[in-house]
Amino acid sequence: MLLKEKNIIITGSGRGIGRSIAIACAKEGANLGLISRTLDELNKVKDEILKLRTGVKVSVKTADVTNYEEIEGAFKAFHEDLGEFNGVIANAGYSRMWNSHEFDSNKFSEIMTINVSGVFFAFKAAYPYLKKNDKNNKSRFIITGSAAFTNPMPKLAAYTASKYAVVGLQNALALEYKKENITFNMVLPTQVDTRMLRGGKAGDGNKPPNVMNPKELNEYYLFLLSDKANKTDNALIFTSDFGEIRNLLSKTPPLKRENWEVFKPYLEENAPKIYSNIRKLGKLVDFIINSIE
Repeated sequence: MLLKEKNIIITGSGRGIGRSIAIACAKEGANLGLISRTLDELNKVKDEILKLRTGVKVSVKTADVTNYEEIEGAFKAFHEDLGEFNGVIANAGYSRMWNSHEFDSNKFSEIMTINVSGVFFAFKAAYPYLKKNDKNNKSRFIITGSAAFTNPMPKLAAYTASKYAVVGLQNALALEYKKENITFNMVLPTQVDTRMLRGGKAGDGNKPPNVMNPKELNEYYLFLLSDKANKTDNALIFTSDFGEIRNLLSKTPPLKRENWEVFKPYLEENAPKIYSNIRKLGKLVDFIINSIE
């Protein structure tokens, strides 16, 4: 098991991406602290995990990521229930589509607060409880970002701005805490079949082909939480790049995709732009190669 006995906290884990990550982590042996605003959703996720019979501990707490006191209280309770944290995933997010000149000012502020302050609050509340005494087993702080960073979208000004902002936040945190055995990394997916994108239709099996299933993101979070990513820091993992990697791997002769070192020259020759984008993430490519062998 990749995450056996590690303690992982996930915000926005009642549904969508957070729920999928939580179940994937439980299958790999992690104890979990799950946060959202809706207790019924959290309890459903907890029940799903307990039915796996992996023996992991699951603690659920309701909290609004925009309310620091609530987040602080939830993280303190998780520490009491589980012990020191090995990883925290700041996953909660929100978006609305609107003409920018008509965008409700309060709604714009709400989106920025959830998507930016919510990440900062999660780090601040988690910091006292992160395991920081082992450079060979660093704590992981992972942010769910978006491909809206570098790809701005019309009528999504608040969401796009927030996703640019969290990249800057990660850069600053990675520099500030570099010597404290904490790594900071971000997963930046394209569109995902969640209620934020498709409302009540999410998960109905009729998503457009260009929309990702939440479970397609699991491998990125599992990698970042695993021992294999102990030296990966301040990385931006664009899922579109790794979708191209998977596609190319499916067409690559077996002897040229045994591992990253073997695959690297083949990738550079056949997809130089993708190679340039991901060349510092060879361990993740290895992780993906091993998962599809």
